[in-house]
Amino acid sequence: MEYQRIKYGEPFQIRRRLGDLFRDIVRIKGVEYERGKGFIVRDYYALANLNKILIRMGLILTPMVECAVCRRSVDCEKCNFTDVCLKDVSICLCDECVSREDIVKKYLTVSKESLHRYLK
Repeated sequence: MEYQRIKYGEPFQIRRRLGDLFRDIVRIKGVEYERGKGFIVRDYYALANLNKILIRMGLILTPMVECAVCRRSVDCEKCNFTDVCLKDVSICLCDECVSREDIVKKYLTVSKESLHRYLK
């Protein structure tokens, strides 16, 4: 089995011939294809549905998720909270940040700053 890491919302190429599977892939809600750039997966559920197709080819895509506070990479497969995770990659926190005493205040500050940048 081959594993390929991707970032949600960023284009990536699948390094195998898809043939008839291409049509099935672009029909998945949350998966887009941009000519010249590649596929874009928007959320966890779209990735899960995409992997159901790609596993037939021996390929599994795994997400690269960033901590919302410190921007370090978070490995979903090693996360302690997978059983209670909402699978919303925009609010993910790494193990170090989760254990901080001021995490709620820090998270709210970062969220507020992101919202201000988005609204400008």
